[in-house]
Amino acid sequence: MGQTTIILMIITILSKIFGFVRESVMAAFIGAGDLKSIYTTAMTIPLIMTGIVVTGLKSAYIPVYNKVRNEKGEDQANSFTSNLINILLVYGAISTILIIIFSKPLSLIFSPDLRGDSLRLATNFTRILSPVILVILVSSVIGGYLNIKGNFVDPAAVGIIYNIIIVCSILFANKKNNPYYLILGTFLAMVLQYIRFPFSSKKLGFKYKKVFDIKDQNVRYLLAILLPIMISSAANQISLIFDNSMASALFGVASVSKIFYAKTMLNFITGVVTMSVATVSFPEIAKLGQENNINGMKKSTIRAIIFSMILVLPFTFGMMTFSNPIIKLAFERNAFTPDDTFIVAGLLVSYAPSIIFDAFNRILTNSFYSVGNSKTPVMIVVIQQSINIALNFILSKIFGLYGLAYATSISSIIATLMMTLSFIRKFGSFQIKENLISLLKILLSSVVMVILADILYNNIIVRIPETLSLIISVGFGGLLYFAIISFTKVPEFERLLTSIKNKIKKNN
Repeated sequence: MGQTTIILMIITILSKIFGFVRESVMAAFIGAGDLKSIYTTAMTIPLIMTGIVVTGLKSAYIPVYNKVRNEKGEDQANSFTSNLINILLVYGAISTILIIIFSKPLSLIFSPDLRGDSLRLATNFTRILSPVILVILVSSVIGGYLNIKGNFVDPAAVGIIYNIIIVCSILFANKKNNPYYLILGTFLAMVLQYIRFPFSSKKLGFKYKKVFDIKDQNVRYLLAILLPIMISSAANQISLIFDNSMASALFGVASVSKIFYAKTMLNFITGVVTMSVATVSFPEIAKLGQENNINGMKKSTIRAIIFSMILVLPFTFGMMTFSNPIIKLAFERNAFTPDDTFIVAGLLVSYAPSIIFDAFNRILTNSFYSVGNSKTPVMIVVIQQSINIALNFILSKIFGLYGLAYATSISSIIATLMMTLSFIRKFGSFQIKENLISLLKILLSSVVMVILADILYNNIIVRIPETLSLIISVGFGGLLYFAIISFTKVPEFERLLTSIKNKIKKNN
């Protein structure tokens, strides 16, 4: 898992770098004002319509595909995949039509403060983007198929294509002083990012078939797994709607974009580390779960959690420690002001703890999905988002906009505790002593890293430029963390180093 995860992370890092370029260009030319919030609203609506399905589709599809292939062979597994794609196309077509018809009220739900030209622009943007639902739905299945076949590169690389096209569209829209070029460019980016999927899947053996059978036994089995996950996803999306709506209603339209920028930075950790580990580990966990090898599945799950923490904890602590200079470096220019930097940096720190606990949750959730149990994670997510919504009302009155972020972090901590206890009840002990020692070593290494890196930063910033100070401090922190984590001998880290060394020797 380690080598594949590292390769996937490298590709994802490249994608995220392009993503940061995209957001930096957008911050420079659009800023954190009304147009950015309108754009975010238009993006959110179709993504929520697909997100309710797509979030759990891969989690349900991979175990069912393995089941069909094991019982009936590769050809039947291809038929099942084609049937699923065709069913999703029908759902996507209906969703697209509904969004086009109800784009105005939907825009108001997500941003109640929209009026006049702003509302008209948000409505038109939403209509233009709505057909991408069809592409996203189909690509989610093909992406799962590629993962089953061991191709993690093409799904990870989609962000590179997407971000390049978006940057070009931002620059073109600014040159022409016409925001519609931005949304048209976004439409093209969301379609063309998946351009390699048909060729790669065909090369790996997928043959599309014209079949449509909603009563198919395997589709019903998938739906039995998927429906609870969809409820879970819907709960997450409702929580997102509440966050954006409350931010817009209580703190103005521009507050939505500030939350977006803070989450964009944290999504670097989620996308690079959490998603990479979860993506690579899930096919193995799903295979072991389908074979009823519970001990093997538990070991794979725990290894994935420890490995993700080796990366998530130092990234998160570093992001929190250097939140202000990071946001300043990434976004503060032209339309993005120092006041925006201050607010976004505060939001980043407030949201950051949720990233650590969400990484735990994502991997534990996959272990439940691997044995066909989607009800337990769903119940926990519904409880989590109910707590989040309730805390939004309470904490926003006390802490303002930051209260929304605190609510997210607190509810994530509660959900992780519930998920961990449910995992132990369902599958047995975690080997708590051994794994707790590993986690404490990682935590201690991360704390020492950020303390010393922060001391270095504060001492050299008075002598050299701020950007160079940040780069030197982060580089020093990374090397220091590597040295400490190597010295403490965390088993998962040692396995990774051994795997890399063996790979190098083999190539030589």
